[in-house]
Formats: sequence, C-alpha cells, structure tokens
Amino acid sequence: MNSAFCPFRTTKDALSSAANPFRTLATMGLPLSKISPGLASPKVVLPLAAAVVAFAAVAGTAAHHSPAKPKYAAGLPSDALTVDVYDCGANWTSPKPGKQNLLIANTGIETTEVYLVDPGSGAIYGELVGLAPGTSDQMPVVLGAGTYALRCWPADADPVTGPPVRVTGSASGTMAGTVTPGVLPVTREDLTAPVKQYQAYVEGGLATLKPLVQKLQNDLAAGNLDAARADWTPAHQQYERLGGAYDAFGDLGDAIDGLPTDLPAGVNDPAFTGFHRIEYGLWHNQTATQLTTPAADLATAVDKLATEFPSAQIDPLALGLRTHEILEDAVRFELSDQSNQGSGTTLATIDANIDGTQSLLSILRPILTPRDPDLPRIDAALTHLRTLAEAQHHPDGSWTPLTHLTTTQREALNSAAGGAVELLAPVATICEPRLAKS
Repeated sequence: MNSAFCPFRTTKDALSSAANPFRTLATMGLPLSKISPGLASPKVVLPLAAAVVAFAAVAGTAAHHSPAKPKYAAGLPSDALTVDVYDCGANWTSPKPGKQNLLIANTGIETTEVYLVDPGSGAIYGELVGLAPGTSDQMPVVLGAGTYALRCWPADADPVTGPPVRVTGSASGTMAGTVTPGVLPVTREDLTAPVKQYQAYVEGGLATLKPLVQKLQNDLAAGNLDAARADWTPAHQQYERLGGAYDAFGDLGDAIDGLPTDLPAGVNDPAFTGFHRIEYGLWHNQTATQLTTPAADLATAVDKLATEFPSAQIDPLALGLRTHEILEDAVRFELSDQSNQGSGTTLATIDANIDGTQSLLSILRPILTPRDPDLPRIDAALTHLRTLAEAQHHPDGSWTPLTHLTTTQREALNSAAGGAVELLAPVATICEPRLAKS
C-alpha cells in the first residue's frame, strides 16, 4: 500500500507558518523520501528546517568552464537568486531580515536541490527539492540576524556552497515574524544505534507473537471456538505493535494481516489469509475445521517472518516513516472500519498501534528531542488518543465496536487520531538520513 498525502499548500499558506517549519511539513503532505537526482520529478518546496542535509564543503574550487545553459524563461525577476552546477546564489548580496519568499532560479543544466544553511554549523533553514533546469520556485523563510548561505546539490555533480551573507537587524511591520529555526542534519551514523534498537524491538515482538499464534492454532485444533475468539485479539494486538503498516513486512505482512478488499472473490478468495481470515471465520459461524488450515498458514507465516527478519537490511529512513505510518494506517483502515471482519476490536488494534508508535518514538527520542519542539505535543496527543480508546475496554476483556460509539465519541476519536498523525508527520523528514556532509 502506498501512502496518500494531501495536496501541496500554496506559498502563501507555507509562508504563514514558516516560523514553525515542522508543522508546515505536516500540513503540506510532502513526500517523505528524497526525490532521486536526475529523474524528471516535480520540484518540491520544503520551507522548513526539518528536512536536513549535510554537504561536502566546496571551498576554493578551481575555475571551470560552464557548459551551455538552457535559455531561461523571459522576465526572470531581478531579485531571483540563481544557481547552477558551479555556483550557488553568488548574486545574493543584499539579504534582508524578516518574513520573505526567497526566489531561487535554476539557470544550470542539472536538476538541483537547494538548501538555505548556516555555513558554520550546517543547520538547515529551508529546502527546495528537485528544482529543474530553467525553472524557479520560492523558499518561504523568516530570517533573523545571522550568517546564511545557499548550498546546491546538482543531480550529477558535487555539492556547492555559495558565499556566506550576513543578515543584520530585525524586521518590522509586515516583514516581522518568528524567526525560522535551523535544525542540524541527521546522518546515517546517527541512526546506527536506533536501527539496531528497532531491529531488536521487532525481533522481541515476534518472539512474543509466536506462542500467542500457537495458542490460537491449538484452540482451533481442539475445536474450542470460544477460546479461539478470546485468544485472537491479544495475538492480533501483538502483531499490530510491530509496525507492519504500509507493506513494512512485504508479502509476509500480507499473509499475516492482509484484507480481502481487493481480492477478486473477497472473503472467499483463497488468497485471503492470516489474522483477518481467521477473524472472519470466528465471527461468521464457520467451524473450527474450516479455520484449521488458515491458522496453520498464519503460524507458518509468523515463523518465517521471525526467521527472516533478523537478517533483513533495514533502511534507516524506515524508522521515521514507521513512526508516522503506523497511526496513518490506523486512520485509513481502522477508523474507516475497513479492517474489521466481525470481531469489533478496532479500538484494541488502535491501542496496539499507539504502543508501536510510542516504542518507535522512544527509540528516536535522542534524535528528536533537540530537533522537534513539538515532541511534548506528540506525547500528549498519543496519551489522549489512548485514553479515548481504552475508555472502551471493558473488565471482561471486550472492546466496544467502533459502530457502537456515539457520534460525540466517534468525532472525538477521529479528531484525536487525526491530530496525532499530523503531529507525527514531520518525524520522517527530521530523521531522514542524508549522504553528503558539510
């Protein structure tokens, strides 16, 4: 499954929130993975300090003879900052403090990523990704007193840092605003330990899951449907804590937790397997005999995932993505009630998804604490969402089905989940590792 994001906001919208770059990302719905250089990708504006990159400094570069440049569109504004393969904003000579849109024009022949940086610390204030030759775009920022530079990374060339410029004084009137904060880049080295922690977390979770699935399988083998219904929910919750959203576990994830939605024969399709196949049978009067094979297949898939996962190569980018996508997946499939195949345990699943999200946040907290000022708001949002979900968990172990909630309860749950997802959206970009160093 692929994530669906909301449309880009206008530059005016982005500028109005430039003082809080993390929230800008969340509401713009930006791609969370870096656009590959050299592809004919649309340019993406990131008016934030969260999507950070460190570059190799290019000081004292020898002179080059530039190849022919494309003819730029007529009427290029005189205040446009120009970039190409060999120079980066060299014409930025009169910087001003305050709220503004820096117009960046690519006069070169390579698609280029452009960053506004502190040339000393490497902190990022803004980013344009995939700026194609012969095009321009705006980078909304609020500049305070300090030293800035543009840093350009052409698709097929080394990164270039432009001359530093000094902003003095402060803005007033319509130019005034909260200064855009700079955020230090995250490197792959920074994520080495978190990746190992994440791998250990999933491995431990799978070890816990295996006996729960075995217990469910034994219930069905013994023909005990009541016990199977009681044991299905904790087993499914344990899987949901692992963060298998958005195809994180590939084909095995589909075998373990796939839905019948897109299958030709729906719930009767032979490809409908895993937890939800068993759920459907348990709550639609199927016999234990009918569910014996699906239970065995589930156990086999879980065992295979537990065997293969320790040798998996985990992309560091996955950590930030999982942190956001677990609850985004819950909003898409749980709160829409698409996942429910009869058990009515949607809120139990959401509760487990919160566990998974909080576990990943714990792993990433050393990276996020100095970079995301909204981390306390994220914690509070998850706590609030959990309170709403667990209010529907009853002493006998049952959960109120989503369809039995009052309108007020449902609206509160939807609002809390949506708010948490929005706050989590920037985490992936903040934690995205970058290859170049300053």
